[in-house]
Amino acid sequence: MIKRRQLKWSMIAMLAVCWFIPLMILSVTVFFIVEANINKQLENTIVTSADRVVEICQMKIDDVIVASKASSYISTIKKSYAEYLKDGNEYELNQEVTLFMSQQYRYNTNLNLTALYFTSDPEDIYYCYINNNTVTYSAVQAFKDNAKDIIQKHAPSIDTDVSFMNIGGRVYLIRNIMDSSFHPYAVIVMELNMENILSNLDGVWAFKEGDLFVDGVSLINPQKEDPCYNDFPERIMKKSHYEHNMTQDYVYKKVERNRHFFSYMVYLDSSAIISEMDTIKYVFYLLLVFMIPLIIVVFWFFHSRVNMPIRVLRKAYKEIEKENYGYQINVDTSDEEFYELGNAFNSMSDTLKNQFEKNYLEELALKDANIMALQSQINPHFLNNTLEIINWEARLTGNYKVSNMIGALSTMLEATMDRKKEQLIPLAEEFSYVEAYLYIIGQRFGDNFSVEKEIDESLLSEKVPRLIIQPIVENAVEHGMDIRRRGKIKITIRKENEMLFIEVMDNGHLTGESKEKIDKLLSADNTEETSSLSLGIRNVNKRLKIIYGPECGLTIKSNKENHTVSTIMVKINKEQ
Repeated sequence: MIKRRQLKWSMIAMLAVCWFIPLMILSVTVFFIVEANINKQLENTIVTSADRVVEICQMKIDDVIVASKASSYISTIKKSYAEYLKDGNEYELNQEVTLFMSQQYRYNTNLNLTALYFTSDPEDIYYCYINNNTVTYSAVQAFKDNAKDIIQKHAPSIDTDVSFMNIGGRVYLIRNIMDSSFHPYAVIVMELNMENILSNLDGVWAFKEGDLFVDGVSLINPQKEDPCYNDFPERIMKKSHYEHNMTQDYVYKKVERNRHFFSYMVYLDSSAIISEMDTIKYVFYLLLVFMIPLIIVVFWFFHSRVNMPIRVLRKAYKEIEKENYGYQINVDTSDEEFYELGNAFNSMSDTLKNQFEKNYLEELALKDANIMALQSQINPHFLNNTLEIINWEARLTGNYKVSNMIGALSTMLEATMDRKKEQLIPLAEEFSYVEAYLYIIGQRFGDNFSVEKEIDESLLSEKVPRLIIQPIVENAVEHGMDIRRRGKIKITIRKENEMLFIEVMDNGHLTGESKEKIDKLLSADNTEETSSLSLGIRNVNKRLKIIYGPECGLTIKSNKENHTVSTIMVKINKEQ
């Protein structure tokens, strides 16, 4: 059994399946695509800005390294120190070295302090500090008190390389100045202005904090190691690496200079990144909020403009089912389709009421009366002939023929009595009445009468009205038999296009007068009294049309051999 549900729930399901769910899927898909694109664009922005600022910071580091080499490449210090070794003029050496350092490093904003000492006398320090108000002699004092001894011990180990050290919170670059035999005769120490060198890191979007690692150790906090140093062993990154996770967002880049690895770590403000994504989420949530009233409006539109009018029509046809003919509905609606449908229903209801009151009850009573009356009819002339035959046989012989004829007559009488009160019977039962009649006729005419049957036995279970074939066969016998010639009957039963065709052919000929009489007899409006045989033909045709409709009934025509063919057309009942 088909499970049915109300139109309201079907509309809700349709809106959900065909509109709301696809719209949600589309919105979520668009949200994630937009989010992915924004994340990608954000990452590109961060990576691009990081690449740019790291390049600037590294240029400043490179500038300091190059500046440290000037003390070796420019021969001023070397010559001054050689003269000092010859004449011992310490004042002249101090003047020359101090002037050289002032000219080379005093205006380098990447440096706070530049100090130099000769390995022959490490206690005598030459220095200059940057020409601004932020750096004072305190830088020199800090170097002497905290860094000089450490650097003095460390310097021999670096040979011709440079080294970076954080001592007391100050970052120093250390380089040995070599003689021609590559022996260090002096050490130059530069305190780096880390604030200036790393100042460009705040140009990275969402910058929070920056750090610089040299060979895996932080220059800002020497106790801190580079967390990503081993993730990129022996490989120089061409682009910055951006990492976004639940604990910390950062961008990282590693470069190589003079056999040293410089790693830049920029920690990002996660709240700024989240805020950027929250904007997209808020827009998405706002769209969802606006979708709710839209869904309500759409549902209300369908409910009021479709569901409610259909509910009114549904109530109306239920009233018709209750035989409340003439029931009217209110067609006050702005929709043209339902307005026309309502008016059509009201008109139909009025018409149905009038027709039922005038015709239906009368037609139904007439149909039942006609069927009952027609089924009870039988030809009295036939009964008389049958009784005469029985009497004649009884006088001449005392054999089984009389018994068989009496049995056939009993079958005929059983058909007319209709004890079961069934309107439709199996074709096999109906044909048994025809067989009984033909047996009696065969006994009457003897060898002058023959019957041929061509029957599709698969159709014998189909149901047909009672006593529709026997009157036609009787008419064929009366029409086809003649004292001067032999009578022949052929009965054919076949199926074609869900219609049952029962044909009775006799070897009689239809004259023009007979054809006109038959057409008049089978017409719907014929009410003239006629013979009992003609009445049986007319009643068969009328019964078939009452039961099955105007397309069914009885036709009588001539075939190619000019023989008479009576055809019964019956609809096959598919529900049986």
